[in-house]
Amino acid sequence: MAAPPSYQEAGAGRSVTDDQPPLDLAASFANLQLAPTPCDPDSNTCLAHLRLLFAFESLKEDVGYTDGLWGLWDSRAEGNMEIPKKADVKDHVPNGSEPKIPKEQHLRLSMIREKRWALFVARAVDRYEVWWNSLAEGPRLTEEDMATPDSAAYTRFTAVQDLEYWRGKALPPLDVLMVYHAHMLNPYNFLEDCLRAGHRQFWGSGMPWSMVNAAIDANFNYNVSDDDKARWVSQTGRSWNSADDANFKSISCPVCNSQILIPWTTCGLDENPKTSHDAGLIGSGYGDGKLDTSCPSCATRINKEFLSVAKFCSDSRDLLTKDVPMPGTVIHPVSGEPEEFYRTYKVRWNPHTFPNRMIKLVLRIDIQDLLKTPSLHEPPTVDDVRKMVEATLNKQSALRVIYEGSPNSLSVRPVKISPLARLSVRKMMSRYWENFSPFALDLCGAVMRQGIFSEKMRQIDWLHSPAAPETMKRLCIKYQRFVKIIADYPKEVAVPTLDVDLAWHTHQLSPLAYYAYTKKVANKFIRHDDKIEEGNLKEGFEWTSKTYQESFGEVYSECTCWYCESVRTSHISSIGKILGLSSNEKVEEKFHSSGAASLCPPDNSAHISSHNAVKLSDDATIQIPGRKSVQRQMQDAHQRRLEENYQKARKRAEKKGRKLPPREQYYEHWGYSYYMYGPWMYPMYFTGGMYYGSAPGVAGSGGGSCASGSCGGGVAAGACGSAGGGCAAGGCGGGGGGCAAGGAGCGGGGGGGGCGGGGGGGCGGGGGS
Repeated sequence: MAAPPSYQEAGAGRSVTDDQPPLDLAASFANLQLAPTPCDPDSNTCLAHLRLLFAFESLKEDVGYTDGLWGLWDSRAEGNMEIPKKADVKDHVPNGSEPKIPKEQHLRLSMIREKRWALFVARAVDRYEVWWNSLAEGPRLTEEDMATPDSAAYTRFTAVQDLEYWRGKALPPLDVLMVYHAHMLNPYNFLEDCLRAGHRQFWGSGMPWSMVNAAIDANFNYNVSDDDKARWVSQTGRSWNSADDANFKSISCPVCNSQILIPWTTCGLDENPKTSHDAGLIGSGYGDGKLDTSCPSCATRINKEFLSVAKFCSDSRDLLTKDVPMPGTVIHPVSGEPEEFYRTYKVRWNPHTFPNRMIKLVLRIDIQDLLKTPSLHEPPTVDDVRKMVEATLNKQSALRVIYEGSPNSLSVRPVKISPLARLSVRKMMSRYWENFSPFALDLCGAVMRQGIFSEKMRQIDWLHSPAAPETMKRLCIKYQRFVKIIADYPKEVAVPTLDVDLAWHTHQLSPLAYYAYTKKVANKFIRHDDKIEEGNLKEGFEWTSKTYQESFGEVYSECTCWYCESVRTSHISSIGKILGLSSNEKVEEKFHSSGAASLCPPDNSAHISSHNAVKLSDDATIQIPGRKSVQRQMQDAHQRRLEENYQKARKRAEKKGRKLPPREQYYEHWGYSYYMYGPWMYPMYFTGGMYYGSAPGVAGSGGGSCASGSCGGGVAAGACGSAGGGCAAGGCGGGGGGCAAGGAGCGGGGGGGGCGGGGGGGCGGGGGS
């Protein structure tokens, strides 16, 4: 594979003379030559993607800084508004100067802005759901389709040839497009959701780049015609502008089917409230962090946990009455593909449809009873569902019914659940932990995490560089190399740099092209994990950096921050250095001596992409002895190794007459600065309890995440977690947790989330961001 041109060569010979007006680079990209059908990423599609990300960032700022939106006034920062509990962070005042407003007031103000955006995203996800349901295409997938050879609805779903879904159709509003974008960047989940809904042409057509690029002007405003806006309103019954939609959400009571009107937020106040009491920023509305209301007809308490149970019961009812398979049982749990099953004498049933048989043959009555007699004040939760499934998996008579059709088999041998069947149970359960939407994951959290990447793209600002087209060509070549590394090392966790991740994301926005390319190059459909524990992300990045450098003779992370310098230093063998034989040392020295490093400032370069970094959160209800101690020891070991590498890098730099930049790094969020020790860390400015879905920067890892018996000794590498494997290869070792007591398949620290909180450990046998 040809080496990509270096960044410093990209703009050679190009300059704007003094007598020429400066070129409006961003405006010049408004007329890119874009393919009408899905394709592999190239310079133009990456530039179009960047323009879309800039439009998202512009929208975010407009929303966050709109004073009074949904009753959230900046003036409340001056009062006694309670600050939601968050992680300990070090405060920073730039240049040592005193802030113009008190520190605590500044923090309150940033949180008010974040709350506006969180509500906006919650409403955007709801609007996306309405649009999704209006995309009438084919009928919903059935188990009969899955059992039919060569079915266009299943095994040939990914062979779709009609790729003109968008012909004659209108683009949705930008907020809905933003959710659509985040949905596609979870390719396993997006494929599963499209399969179950019958959205075959929609899946194959992908992001309509020419239409999207034409709708974004030079200032990154998003504009479509009045006719297109009217078509959206007619198709969905929603306003074009989110703020013009109703301030109440109407839902059906899961118990009595009465309509319930729930305010989107209870945090709003008048600009000059008559009471001194502040409503805070958590709230109990539909779009708030702690939904809590009651049905006016039957007095049943309605909260997020109960709505997740209601979703599970509704999906089970569709399975029983319409033959629609349960979420998590549609695509192969390891490959992520719709694979045809061939019955044999020994294996009569498709293992990854085990949960469907379990519900049909054993749990059908118990599940529906969950909604018949709930406690008025303590309705059932997904943990109750977990216990129900757990009891079934540990009962031989129930397993005989599932596998053999009768509890009275003449066989005396115990029935054993196959590894794929166990994994499918975990995947099914992962669709309901902290997720009451009809999708395979919480899209609110997905949008929030993708927003981190958008923000970094704007900070780097390739769009305003004369070398932008050449830079895009370069990162596309780096991305191809990255995929080759994934293909060559299927059991390792590969973590991208920001430039590689831009091309990777761009590719995923053309799902059919991405599916075909990764199948061809890596012989599998490569997933893109939405959550990775920050420690696993850091280790994966160090491994990827070393592998890339040794494979292609170039530095991987073209950045001069203290972390990237330390990582590169860790690749240098002590013995090879003494003997002058270290190829990695020569690669690093060339990076500095060539002048390339001088073009990669430490505060604005494409180093590790960490938008999906999350912190593990244990289930407080189930304590696993020694877990925290083991995690602490591992973190301390990682920290010691990083400190040793930093000191080596510092000494090397001093010998060469260079000076490493300081380790202190500060990230601004809504005008408030946070100290973060390293660029691999989860975004600690996310405030738990304030968001509509699950906490964006946290993944569940406690024992309650899975049913006991669903993660047994035979589970293969990458078997635990949503999206086809939340754990690093080799099972679930390392820094997570995710299997209930009794599951022998997840040793060590567990798997970064398993079924809890939508998955989120490492990424076994695949990509890492």
